Amino acid sequence: MKFNEMKLSEKTVSALEKMGYLEPTEVQSKAIPDVISGHNLIVRSQTGTGKTAAFGIGILERLHAKSSRRALILAPTRELAVQVGKEIAEIGSQHNYKVCVAYGGASINVQMDELSGGNDILVATPGRLLDLNRRGAVDIHDFDIVVLDEADQMLDLGFRDEVTEILDKLPPKRLTMLFSATVDEGITSIASKYVPHAKMIEIGELAVVSSITEEFIEATDLEKFPKLVEALRKHPDVKTLIFRETKIGAAKIQERLWNKGIKAGLLQGDMSQAKRTRVMDDFKHGRIKILVATNVAARGLHVENLDLIINYDAAQSDEIHLHRVGRTGRMGAEGKAINFVRRKESRDERMGHEHPDFAWMRGGNVYEQSQRSERPSYGRDRPYNDRRGPPRPSRYGPNEYGADQEERRGYGHASRGPPRSGPSRYGAPRSGPPRQAVGERRPPSHEGPHEAQHHETRAREGTTHHEGAHETRPQHEGAPGEAPHHRKRLRQGHY
Repeated sequence: MKFNEMKLSEKTVSALEKMGYLEPTEVQSKAIPDVISGHNLIVRSQTGTGKTAAFGIGILERLHAKSSRRALILAPTRELAVQVGKEIAEIGSQHNYKVCVAYGGASINVQMDELSGGNDILVATPGRLLDLNRRGAVDIHDFDIVVLDEADQMLDLGFRDEVTEILDKLPPKRLTMLFSATVDEGITSIASKYVPHAKMIEIGELAVVSSITEEFIEATDLEKFPKLVEALRKHPDVKTLIFRETKIGAAKIQERLWNKGIKAGLLQGDMSQAKRTRVMDDFKHGRIKILVATNVAARGLHVENLDLIINYDAAQSDEIHLHRVGRTGRMGAEGKAINFVRRKESRDERMGHEHPDFAWMRGGNVYEQSQRSERPSYGRDRPYNDRRGPPRPSRYGPNEYGADQEERRGYGHASRGPPRSGPSRYGAPRSGPPRQAVGERRPPSHEGPHEAQHHETRAREGTTHHEGAHETRPQHEGAPGEAPHHRKRLRQGHY
């Protein structure tokens, strides 16, 4: 059966032909007629079998036939929401329906401006949809079609409360569809309450599709990265997606690949939406061939000609592994997945002289083959501290680590002059220029011109601040007790 034999509108068939879709997949051939006829559905289908087009074509046909007013599609991640919105917009390009996408991590004001002009199909993440609803930009009660795409992941990510709140706000008379790769107790509990009288459609077994070849590589923690590099060099010019469990781990692998001369991108949840979109655009268009990602890329991510999946870290469950591997081999194409299996070090390997933990005995680059980066040391094997930096030199010349004070900081302190010469108070010789003679006292750097003039006057009179407090000072012939410098300071306005 072909799409033009499914009694679809000419506009839909024409758009599908332009996209290269001539024959429906199994899930599309079974789900589209039920969506058009208005049956509630629970669909379990393997990743990459065309679920988006299955409910997208059905929604467009119902809107075209005036059987429904507006449709709401809930997606668990930003990437999936953008991808679903783009695909439905392409399928309905000749219908003139407005498709809007709303998700977190982007400006809500821009999205509110876009929604203010109305919409026929809204694709949104649960949290952002509720935020828009509280601000009055979206009325959830206006939608009479709702689709929960990747419902199992939506619950795994902790959106159960948001999803149930949205479903409670929808009108009782509506068409509800739930699409998922797995159906567990969480899906069943929501379906029993919010998807009444639903028709169940199951496509394929809960396993990796037959067009994907899986390879398993055993490696210790120290062997994994060298073997990863080896695997990448065996598959040059191939779009490759590498999965890691943590954000930090993904960033470290990307950095180490760059250090090996292998250009790789990074995709993880803490990145801004602009950066995530730019990275995905570069990966899809082949500007970068390798992408290191967390499980944020395991669901709903569709990249043409993605030939290789590498599970650097094993998935925490069979369902996550299924979704990871399902990024390749989509729509019947061939694909390959390489899975690293952790092998524990044997006692001989652990205690051998070639192990990096003992390489310091031989000198040289200690961690060349390990996952720990080498850190430089300064003098006497002092450990390097990134935050503190190398040790400060001594104020008194070369220090114990070999750093010379005068080469780095001049005389050692900004407020100090050059070292004095002549005998010190303890009789030891000094270095530097000679001390000024008595009566040629240099004013301190903090004194102004008036204080300097005051000291010169006292020097001519033979008195200084260092003479005893009870000595007899020369008096001026005029008013008794009025010394010349006091009269001079009086004229200068110091009193």
